[in-house]
Amino acid sequence: MEAIIQEKIERVFDMFEGSFIHNDEELILHKKWNVYFRLPDVKTGDEFDYKLLSYLSFYTASNHFKKSSAQYKWATDRIARWFRKDFSYEDFQLIYQKLGCGANRETGVNFIKAGFDMNLLKEKDV
Repeated sequence: MEAIIQEKIERVFDMFEGSFIHNDEELILHKKWNVYFRLPDVKTGDEFDYKLLSYLSFYTASNHFKKSSAQYKWATDRIARWFRKDFSYEDFQLIYQKLGCGANRETGVNFIKAGFDMNLLKEKDV
């Protein structure tokens, strides 16, 4: 595992209380709410960030959690802290639609590298 990936995992452990790596190489962010993503295909720091955003976006935009719930607040707070960026609910809708649950990996990595330029996701072919 690359050093940058290990550093990001350590940061997750600090930011996501109770997080751990399951023996199936799943990074569990919240056990009770079943928030996780798999690590085997993560090769770079940008890919790690993409997966974190991609999988957490499900919990912020897919109505899995109500906007007023503690779970929604937990997920949006962690995303804001991790990326040092506040996304609107509409941003989360678009992020989930275009990148959610592992979709469009290349676009997602480019989105992160471009400083979260929402115009990259608004292109109709994404």
